Amino acid sequence: MLTELKTADIDAMRRQANRGLMVAFINADLFNRAHLDVRRSVVLYDADGLFEYAMPALPDADTQRALVERTNVRAYSIGV
Repeated sequence: MLTELKTADIDAMRRQANRGLMVAFINADLFNRAHLDVRRSVVLYDADGLFEYAMPALPDADTQRALVERTNVRAYSIGV
């Protein structure tokens, strides 16, 4: 399962970097990602708290387990 991160617990410099990475992620495929919002989307992070991916809702438990087993994703937050 993914660990929930509170955005307030992420240092300001990392939050700023994550915001920039998420904006770049959305803009890279704007047609398919325009529905994502940096304030309300589920943001997925690696073990160091760096942006990996964003989605509109938290995935179910099976998908979370698969993410942990097969990717670098370890945590999530709501917004960046």
